[in-house]
Amino acid sequence: MLAMHETKVHGKLSFPYALYGVIHSERLCGFPLHWHDEMEIIYVTDGVMSVTVQNDDYILSEGDMVLVQPQVFHSINQNDDYKAEYYNILFRFSLLESGKRDLCLNKYLEPIYSQKLLVPSYIGKGSQLYQNLIPYVRQLIVLNGDQNGNELLIKSCIFGIMHHICMNCTPANNDEQHIIILNRKLRKSIEFIQNNYSENITVEQAANISNFSASHFSKMFRQLTGTSFTQYLKNYRLELASEKLNDEERKISEIAFECGFNNLSYFTRAFYEKYHVTPSEYRRINEQ
Repeated sequence: MLAMHETKVHGKLSFPYALYGVIHSERLCGFPLHWHDEMEIIYVTDGVMSVTVQNDDYILSEGDMVLVQPQVFHSINQNDDYKAEYYNILFRFSLLESGKRDLCLNKYLEPIYSQKLLVPSYIGKGSQLYQNLIPYVRQLIVLNGDQNGNELLIKSCIFGIMHHICMNCTPANNDEQHIIILNRKLRKSIEFIQNNYSENITVEQAANISNFSASHFSKMFRQLTGTSFTQYLKNYRLELASEKLNDEERKISEIAFECGFNNLSYFTRAFYEKYHVTPSEYRRINEQ
């Protein structure tokens, strides 16, 4: 999930659906800002965690739920030192469609995918939508260990979920449509980071990719992601470095330089600020 645009198909091409059970320990910091083509449901079963959807932050505890519609920026983060357990349910709308003339595709699914209709993000335990969704979510969790032979039942649950979600969608207003357009432009710059993170990337270079001035780009980036361009770039490089540290054969200095840090001392300080351990300690902990 380190790539900003996650292109992995969850499940199979013939059945693009997957459910993951995730545990955040004190050593895991979650998944950085990204987007994908799947609809996603995040359901917390224990502990406390935080989720960001677009620029809205939500602190979630046991029983809370978040919906993330396709192509929307979001991240999953550890909340301070709290542990958390949760489920991710992901599926592509192709799971539900029967062809280009499909009424449900054109009336409900395509408007959500293109963000003409907006899905509510935070679903609190006291809401009617929560009460409508939770039986389907729990059924999918029960079926997770035995998907083979239950594809029709799984699909029926997804249809039920989408019915209730669609009944609670709202049309994007002019301001929201403007933000959606800016998000699409911003993705070009983020993909540039993804492909060139080891180089010396400047704000001016990233802004030019999206055809913005550096000042306007910086303001827009913070508005849409909740963080500065510089901070995002540093965090992205640190996430990559943390993954590469699992390779015990490679030197820490080599990993730092490969991830765009030209100064080993700065890399160590930045890594400690994010993970509260040094790179060598992080590697040693993950060996256990």
